[in-house]
Amino acid sequence: MLRGASIAAALFLISSAALLAPAEARTIHRKNMPDGWVWPPTPAMKREGARCLEALGEAGVVWKKAPRERKVVTPIYVPGMELGGIKLTPTFRKGPFVMDCHLALALARHGEVLRQLGVTELRFSTIHEYRQVRLGGRKRNILSRHALGLAIDIFEFVTDTGDRIVVKDRYKKHDPTLLAVERSVLASMDFRTPLTPGNDRSHRDHFHLEAKVDFVEDRSITAMLGP
Repeated sequence: MLRGASIAAALFLISSAALLAPAEARTIHRKNMPDGWVWPPTPAMKREGARCLEALGEAGVVWKKAPRERKVVTPIYVPGMELGGIKLTPTFRKGPFVMDCHLALALARHGEVLRQLGVTELRFSTIHEYRQVRLGGRKRNILSRHALGLAIDIFEFVTDTGDRIVVKDRYKKHDPTLLAVERSVLASMDFRTPLTPGNDRSHRDHFHLEAKVDFVEDRSITAMLGP
């Protein structure tokens, strides 16, 4: 009940942002960014990106540096499009797909959990795309995390039995795999609260996952090193 109330409260605050005056909306625009985020990126943000790349390499992920993209702090490609043993397959777009290192690292770390749930493949539509948030079918003055390369929209999950779970069809039927994935992301320290058919009507046909990033250097170093 407490988690559901927190999600509802957060969604209410986001929806309320659309009613604010332009100056207030610009403030919310800034607040929607990760803690410590500014543009152009500070030396501290670049150092955080370098630490992320090191951790990604230690996780066994083969990556390549991507061209600079506005608002993406540490842009990379993952040529094999596999993270944490989970295959990433586009539903209609063609690669290569730019993403921030932190999204790749979050997916790589969560891969073991997804495999335990029987998931072997994520079929997605969008990773990086410079755009604003849409609420109620209208663009708001809030930059989407897709613009930062930190988000992925997953429309289908494929299991180790070959079952292709389409979110728009199966979530409303309380599919156990979808609900288990949703719970696992909610419990993860690598992601923000996911947007799904269960908590946001504009995401009735997909899961929107966002890597959790903290660019406040003293906190990020502690998180990277662990206890």
